[in-house]
Amino acid sequence: MANRRQHDEPMYAQFADAIRRDIDSGRFQPGARLPGSRSMAVALGVSRTVVLMAYDQLESEGYLESRSGSGTYVCVRAAGVPAGGAPVEAQVEAPPAPRLSRLARRAALPAVPEAQTPAFDGDVIDLAQPRVKSDPRSLKAWMQNLTALLRSRDAPDFPELQGAIALRKAVAGYLSVERGIEVDPDDILIVSGAQQARDLIARVLLDEGDAVGVEEPCHWSVRHTYEAMGARIVPCQVGPQGMDIERHAAALDGVRLVNVAPSFQFPTGVVMSEERRRALLQWAYAHDACLVEDDFDCEHRFGVRTCPTLWSLDRHGRVIHVSSFARSMFPALQLGYMLVPRGLRERFLAVKWLADRGSISLQQHVLAMCIGSGQYLRDLRRIAHRLAPRHRALLGALQGRLGEEMEVMGSVAGGSLFLRLPRLARGATEALVTEALARGVRIRSAERFHQTLPEHVTLVLSYAGVSEANLKRAGGRLAEAYMKVRGMHEVR
Repeated sequence: MANRRQHDEPMYAQFADAIRRDIDSGRFQPGARLPGSRSMAVALGVSRTVVLMAYDQLESEGYLESRSGSGTYVCVRAAGVPAGGAPVEAQVEAPPAPRLSRLARRAALPAVPEAQTPAFDGDVIDLAQPRVKSDPRSLKAWMQNLTALLRSRDAPDFPELQGAIALRKAVAGYLSVERGIEVDPDDILIVSGAQQARDLIARVLLDEGDAVGVEEPCHWSVRHTYEAMGARIVPCQVGPQGMDIERHAAALDGVRLVNVAPSFQFPTGVVMSEERRRALLQWAYAHDACLVEDDFDCEHRFGVRTCPTLWSLDRHGRVIHVSSFARSMFPALQLGYMLVPRGLRERFLAVKWLADRGSISLQQHVLAMCIGSGQYLRDLRRIAHRLAPRHRALLGALQGRLGEEMEVMGSVAGGSLFLRLPRLARGATEALVTEALARGVRIRSAERFHQTLPEHVTLVLSYAGVSEANLKRAGGRLAEAYMKVRGMHEVR
């Protein structure tokens, strides 16, 4: 034991290790009684506390057992058998893979695109990945608020299930002033982004086999979330004024839920007209269905009149409003919120409790400070001011070269442009992506956002993180790539 004192580990751990080795080597036989803690402490020249801690450690590992009024004994077990286990030498046939639930079998991680190596001598302009560079002023304000919170005596240390009341009040105030939505803070549920919101909605409102109406096209994660829960997807084509409920009413008969993005539909960029919003609500009332209003990215619209949200039009508690702060502040901020009808609030909280006890409290309080100080609103204004000229640069460059060769259904918001090329067959998508990359522009197909693949090429071009000058160059290069590929793959 004297040599073991030279080790860095605590004395009790050294002592426990020595006894453990003596038991494994057979020096201390099963059933043998160890010296009492006082006697052992005197013999080793250590405090009794060290011995007691070592004995407790070995008892928790199954090496020793304490018998009241009798002493401490080596556990009785067969030679070569670790505490609580089977013989080391035993050969067990490998069992089959664990049985998975239906949900686990249906769930899938997002596909990671293969890295593309351009045959281009120069910098590549990337329109494939939605990159948003955080504003230094936003990050500085965030750090200042975080520091102030940590220095305060009442810094939060445990999250609230429904969300910090300070943040819920701040969100309610923002929605009232900027979106015309009157909501009580108790109707707000803070979540870890829009994806958790969709998962909660599916768990609360859907059973396996239920049907869900989903816009076509839409972000693949919306469709996949409901499919993973065992729902049957009913695609609803998006037109220039959004989804038309009259067109899809027959197919939606018996549907429990319809997921729409009326204020900014991704990827098309379409804004649903107020007339269609009211018609959709009337249909939901008549058919005992709920509506999910996905409000993501709508703050970055420009050049379009604001329409009332479905939530503000709803009079019978049929709309669940979902939004996120990720794009508004910075992508790493995984916080969002839901507006939940009062009749469903308790059920949503009960289901959320099963998954987590609340989103990170510290971030919620810092975000509440940013909203309350006006920093959040200033950030939104700066983002919109930055996106508008970039949008014009890319769209202008493409229209100037392609004209009627291309179609843009909606172009009012966000940081992406949905492009249709009706004279180019879908089979030419890979050729166009390759040719564009050879000219220094990385693009992505919009195929994964469709449930039923279109007959022609569709693209989603992300421009938020690209300068105006590069967007103009990218538009010209993409047009050149298109003209070359079209000659070989044109739709007849």
